[in-house]
Amino acid sequence: MPAGVGRSARDYAQLQPLVNRSVRDNGPVKENNEAPLAGLLVVDLTRAVAGPFATMLLGDMGARVIKVEEEGTGDETRQWGPPFVEGISTYFLSMNRNKESVALNLKREPGRSLLAAMAAKADVVIENFRPGVMERLGFGYEALSGRNPRLVYASISGFGQTGPDRLRPGYDLVLQAMSGLMDVSRAEGEAPVKVAFPVADILSGLFAGQAIMTALYSRERTGKGRYIDVSLMEGMLCAMSSLAETFLATGKQPQRVGTAQANIVPYQMFHCADGALVCGAPNERLWQRFCSAIGRPEWLLEERYRGNGARTSRRKELVAAIEDVLRGGTVAEWLARFEENQIPCGPVLDMEHALGHRQVQARGTIVESPHAKLGTVRSVGNPMRMSGFTPAYTAAPDLGADTERLRKEFLRS
Repeated sequence: MPAGVGRSARDYAQLQPLVNRSVRDNGPVKENNEAPLAGLLVVDLTRAVAGPFATMLLGDMGARVIKVEEEGTGDETRQWGPPFVEGISTYFLSMNRNKESVALNLKREPGRSLLAAMAAKADVVIENFRPGVMERLGFGYEALSGRNPRLVYASISGFGQTGPDRLRPGYDLVLQAMSGLMDVSRAEGEAPVKVAFPVADILSGLFAGQAIMTALYSRERTGKGRYIDVSLMEGMLCAMSSLAETFLATGKQPQRVGTAQANIVPYQMFHCADGALVCGAPNERLWQRFCSAIGRPEWLLEERYRGNGARTSRRKELVAAIEDVLRGGTVAEWLARFEENQIPCGPVLDMEHALGHRQVQARGTIVESPHAKLGTVRSVGNPMRMSGFTPAYTAAPDLGADTERLRKEFLRS
């Protein structure tokens, strides 16, 4: 099929030979009072990735999430593709399940009145406009909390609500570069490398979700909501704290070691006769087993490799010696040997084989959600499992699919 041509729902289904064997058994739909966040109303004014990811996870846990989108265009990820399935962006599908969609013009009526009415009853409002936009529209925290003191209001932005770069556009690519991640992720002598998925967005979405739950817990004690300011920049730096601490404590740049770990040797990808695997020995007990597994017990007697610090100082030499041994066998042979010796290891899988992995199948990680046009959408389920609750999933909504119903609900006289 030529690049850029949307696939049909039938084509999409046929692309899942491994994935569709692993649909989680959700069982009967649970009563609302069994969902941990049942009764929680979230008004979601976010688009793209960070905010929608945060609110999707809340929706999975039973919160009612109303996604507010711009009339006509909607969330920008609706246009991100290919791939498209029946004209629907798979990127949008991946970030927006378990939500209702209302399409509004926030500069005019009746859009303004409807948003005000929803916010007055909401437990949470979350937005990721550029700092100051919501205040100019009349929907900032001060305005909304004045009418709803219990409101938890979260703002996600690239660089935060204060500081000289507060108005700078903050997309994931920019933050991967500016946080130092792209520089430190490369091997020495290679070009900076971007992580394949939007890690800055996903991390800030997780931080926002945790902040929201913390504020809701506080509200149970105080009766008052809070304002939350989460930035992609700080989220990235916090997540990279072990690398940041290297510089803060020593004044030296972290090592650029590619797939390796700067503080542990061995702990990286190695090449075998027919491919690559990853393995590591992050403590002395595992180092002893590692040497035994690869047939080099004499290394245990060598002072130059005694202790992780010694091995790290001789990284280049030791890694070359290990790879020389591993190239004498296949990936399957070495994985079997490592697993037998309980050494951390794994194959380097592509997406098809990762989604089709036996553990993914056994855990029912791939879930099915009903969709009005596509019939069924498969996606990766929420990883937060807990007793007494199994999420029931619905696929991402069409733009404005719930607008009229929500107008009747929130603006009824």
